[in-house]
Amino acid sequence: MGSGYATYPEDEVLAQLREDFCDDVLSQLCDQWRLRRGVVLRWSLAWYLQRGIDKVPAAVRELPPLQGQS
Repeated sequence: MGSGYATYPEDEVLAQLREDFCDDVLSQLCDQWRLRRGVVLRWSLAWYLQRGIDKVPAAVRELPPLQGQS
């Protein structure tokens, strides 16, 4: 019996994004933590830009405004 999850060929860019996010962000957190969606998306946008990757997911391109800004 399967795990219940579909398996897809892994995209190399997304695999590296996941690894770097774990190293840069998740490894620094304490036992209780919370990350807002905008924080994760902004980290992701910076990651793409630092690597010169032009093909950015729509969610990253359509970031919500920073709190306190319109």
